[in-house]
Amino acid sequence: MRIQRSLAPAAAPIAFHDLLHGLAGLFGRERTIRRVELEIQEFFGVKHVFLVCSGKAALLLILVALKSLSNRKQVLIPAYTCFSVPSAIVKAGLTVSCCDIDPQSLDLDYRHLEDALNDDTLCIVPTHLLGLPSNVDRVKTLCEGKGIFVVEDAAQAMGMRHNNRLAGTFGDVSFFSLGRGKNITCGSGGIILTNSDSIAQAIRAEYQNLIPESPSGILRNFWEVLAMRLLIDPRLYWLPAGLPFLGLGETKFYRDFPVHRMDGIRAGLLSSWKQRLSESSSSHSKAAADFHDHLPRSCQVVAPVSEANGIYNRLPLMMNSKSAKDELCTASKTSGLGISPFYPSSIPDIPELKGRFVSGQFPAAARVVHYLVTLPVHQFVRSKDVKRICRLIGQLDVSGDRTGMSSNNQNLVNESAEVQA
Repeated sequence: MRIQRSLAPAAAPIAFHDLLHGLAGLFGRERTIRRVELEIQEFFGVKHVFLVCSGKAALLLILVALKSLSNRKQVLIPAYTCFSVPSAIVKAGLTVSCCDIDPQSLDLDYRHLEDALNDDTLCIVPTHLLGLPSNVDRVKTLCEGKGIFVVEDAAQAMGMRHNNRLAGTFGDVSFFSLGRGKNITCGSGGIILTNSDSIAQAIRAEYQNLIPESPSGILRNFWEVLAMRLLIDPRLYWLPAGLPFLGLGETKFYRDFPVHRMDGIRAGLLSSWKQRLSESSSSHSKAAADFHDHLPRSCQVVAPVSEANGIYNRLPLMMNSKSAKDELCTASKTSGLGISPFYPSSIPDIPELKGRFVSGQFPAAARVVHYLVTLPVHQFVRSKDVKRICRLIGQLDVSGDRTGMSSNNQNLVNESAEVQA
């Protein structure tokens, strides 16, 4: 464990007054929940909003509702996405089906999408991965007249605009995550949006039957938020980052997970969510633009900043070899720079999905697993951090020649002591 300024791969700061509002929400749950729901309805211009305990719970509730409206069983998702997505599909009693991705955008590969559909396809889940916009309108056009729903996964894209529309307003129904690594957080939480009265009615039927979360679970989330607020600061993040048992950044397939309505404390923690979202979007865009200006020209940024419409949750960068990716991530960890790999496997390679998955070939997803790294763009990232990260990346020849890398790594480690909080 090295005491040094360390960046988290992703971070969503929360203000002290939000903590106070969170505690106040304990005593006025219904009023607090309703206020947040109305603010979200107005902000996104949607008719129906549901607040739950996590993004996984939000997707599960959507899938169970859609299942009640159709006798179809397959849910088509990108072959490279968050493991929570297939976790929710399996818990809903449905079957996971995949479409390969375009490694240039991390969106669905539309050359193969239509062939991946069949008479048992219940819905498609286009995903704004890392805040990169998915072409949801194209998916909706493909699904017209086929009885297939479009579930927009905007978990990592709250605040992102595409074609002058907010993420979360494209699909038949959509969801956000409010987890600790998202653009805004209340520890854990999820939001469902829809303009469809029939889908909303089906969701509400399930939502009303949810068992309230236990007081211990609610308080545990609050204390985790409090700890996060203190330790996410780069002056202190070295401490949790140096404790492997915390499992920071681990990607898991959940065989089971709790599903509850959002509690008053979580809703209270969202008291200034619009301001925090604006600040998050601004800082993420600024850091991404800073990287664009300083990264070596040979670097392959997924959807270059100058052309993207997204609010990056993290900035995705494709290396040219797995060894270069691994060495870069190792050097970053030593130096506290916040560069990290993303999901450890494609969806079809998750061991827990054996026997629950519609087979196929997904070479692009496999390539992304081996070559993708992400760069931090959150509010704690300074221009000095961007330059150090870019300098480290520049020491890697993108052809895979890493001559001099090991000695240069040590120089960057030594620089850590020079960077003051």
